[in-house]
Amino acid sequence: MQSRKTNDPILIIYSLRKTAMNDTIEITESNYKGYCAIDIVAFSFAQPGAMGEPGGVEIIDAQGWFYHTNYCYRGVSYDQLKEIVPILKDCKIGIAGQQEPEGWKAAYLGFGNHLFIKAEYYNQFDEEVRKRHIEEAVELYQQWYGIVMNLCKTKH
Repeated sequence: MQSRKTNDPILIIYSLRKTAMNDTIEITESNYKGYCAIDIVAFSFAQPGAMGEPGGVEIIDAQGWFYHTNYCYRGVSYDQLKEIVPILKDCKIGIAGQQEPEGWKAAYLGFGNHLFIKAEYYNQFDEEVRKRHIEEAVELYQQWYGIVMNLCKTKH
């Protein structure tokens, strides 16, 4: 069996996600009030029937902190989620895609998964997506996290 190189994108993605999971701030019904004022740069939103983690929400703030919750299972209610991510009140997310609220850009990650990025970060995000030749939603699903984390590091 051939070993994977350290520059293998799949291994890098796995490593970033594993690191994030170790450094994840889990938002629950009992602590969500403490996270209603975070400076969100980007968040992914999985619809209830999405592939991956249905109801999963991953958030990255301007300082590069990584948050996770789930509005379907063991996390917060959808109303509590809208307190944490207030722009959800202005989002229209459906099976055919999503509508961008003012000041945000959206990208479809495939299979009921959506990504929202603050507009001020979007041009750099899009430039990096193009540099990496990401053309499929599944590729973006796998790589958005690392791209946004790098943007946060360079801005701060």
